[in-house]
Amino acid sequence: MDALRSALAAASLHAGSAPRTDLHGALRPMLPRGEPLRGMVTLALDQHRRDTAICLRTAESLLAQYRPTEVLDCLDQLDTSIERSAAWHLVRASALSALRDDRQAVRDATAAMAKAGPDAALHQRALLQLGQGLTRLQDHAEAGWCYRTALAAQPQAADAALASALGSAADLDWDAHSTHLDRLLACMAHPPASAHLPLVVPLDPGQLLPLLDHPLLHRWLAALACQQRHGAGTTREKPKTAARDHRRQGRWRLGILTGGRERSGSALDPSVAALFDAFDQKHVALYLYSDARSDHPRVVTATRWHDSRHTSTEDLVGIIRGDRIDLLLDLTGPGEDSRLGVLAHRPAPVQAAWLGHAGTTGAPWVDYLIGDPVVTPLAAQAQFSECIAQLPGCHRPTRPPRPPAQPPVPPRRTDCGLPDGAPVLASFNPPERITGAQFRAWCQILSAVPDSVLWLRAPAPDAQRHLRASVARAGIDPVRLVFAPAVPPQAHLARLPLADLVLDCFPGNAETAARDALSTGVPVLTRIGQGFAARRTASLLAAFRLPGLVCTDTEHYVRTAVHLLRDADAMAQLKARLATARTSALHRDTECSARDLEHLLARMVARHDAGLPPTPLAAEPAPRRD
Repeated sequence: MDALRSALAAASLHAGSAPRTDLHGALRPMLPRGEPLRGMVTLALDQHRRDTAICLRTAESLLAQYRPTEVLDCLDQLDTSIERSAAWHLVRASALSALRDDRQAVRDATAAMAKAGPDAALHQRALLQLGQGLTRLQDHAEAGWCYRTALAAQPQAADAALASALGSAADLDWDAHSTHLDRLLACMAHPPASAHLPLVVPLDPGQLLPLLDHPLLHRWLAALACQQRHGAGTTREKPKTAARDHRRQGRWRLGILTGGRERSGSALDPSVAALFDAFDQKHVALYLYSDARSDHPRVVTATRWHDSRHTSTEDLVGIIRGDRIDLLLDLTGPGEDSRLGVLAHRPAPVQAAWLGHAGTTGAPWVDYLIGDPVVTPLAAQAQFSECIAQLPGCHRPTRPPRPPAQPPVPPRRTDCGLPDGAPVLASFNPPERITGAQFRAWCQILSAVPDSVLWLRAPAPDAQRHLRASVARAGIDPVRLVFAPAVPPQAHLARLPLADLVLDCFPGNAETAARDALSTGVPVLTRIGQGFAARRTASLLAAFRLPGLVCTDTEHYVRTAVHLLRDADAMAQLKARLATARTSALHRDTECSARDLEHLLARMVARHDAGLPPTPLAAEPAPRRD
């Protein structure tokens, strides 16, 4: 890496005058959209195996169509006698990244850096592509260097600023992190200067949510990402008052786009699948388009289940249109599993987002974002490009995970390096979610309760040293930090009850971690903020009827934690209320939650059928079924 840094420094001397390349992160198809892509690819490869430009254009078109495997095949078809250029390696790195082959992606991004020469745009893209791969491989120090160098080259590039902020957060370098966030805010303050710059790597605005509670900045970034990735998209068709032909039998059609990662919320985890399976299929026909692995159980009874893992955006749009879907619901979110580009083509007259999104999509072609009165209060409509649509309960299922047939033996405190008899505070969030202000609040709690310990998910060794140094500067013995190694999910659930109180992060609430803790009987203390991501745990606690664990500011948060740890009776009463809530039918009633979700979606379709545009939909319980 040192040799590459030297090469980069030499090349950057000429970067300012270099011509820009067209191989940037927008990755829009460079072939005519209306022609059959497969035939054109075959023809291009047969006729132009020695033409690097044609090879790259075809590969970029395939990548834009969500075909990373075919991208690699296309690139490999280039005649072996032709030298692989920096652009060739970069397109290959992007495809490998999409396939999660991060080590090989890093190798190709490194090769691109070495070959980029004075081309400033290729140089920038290689840096950020390399940083992205190194981040996934947990090499945060080298990734941070890539991001900082890229930001120095283009101070007004939003993707470079966001990547730099993420890199410093993962490194727990809180001073640098604050500087990078200020730079990102400056990008927002001068949109004409930053919006014209192409995104070098796909920008995921959701990555900002754990770092800064600034909903309007998130909306701006989300809109920028959508514009750069998908263009303007297709506008909403004029509402039709006449019922569609396929609904003569009385059923409307719901299409569901799901990703491949259960823990991220983009795939159908059992609690979500149970909701759809409980829909009244006399009135709703379910069509699922799933990117889940082939052995994923088909837990929903659907009219059609399409395995879309290897289906391009263009082909999937055609399939959905052919199914004549009335409402298309995207669960995939804005990240790597995203299928938001499908919605950009408007394959359904009504389109909504749910679960995978912890804030606005920024897409003008998404009509509704589903939340609840806590995470998406109607007064916050300005934060969203979509219309808010509220479920009457929690915006996502709160049903605890089903216990395994043979649950692991619960460990003892000594097995986990925890002292017997001491109050144990826990936070199992990824280290990059821990802000400097959050950690200082935790140190205040530790100082006020001298015998307590803080149990954290183990970060990289450098980050562990940083955290120990931080508590030492606060006058706290570093031995009171206990790091928990990674274990399988069921083993983690088995060890959670060793904690007395789970401390949520702010502003990026750990919704899944909070649900795990509550389901095992451990109270969760949170702080509520302005944006969706800073209100998720408050919504969950409302479902468990524990509003006293929702704090309004840092002082309130610290004071509540200290009170619970010092007052054994108060803690015992709190755990008793939680035990009652866990066994209550309120948060386990799948049938009721399914009716509420089905009713909300049906209201969206009914507005379209009545010739009415989308509008914010306040929470409204579903009528009881006969």
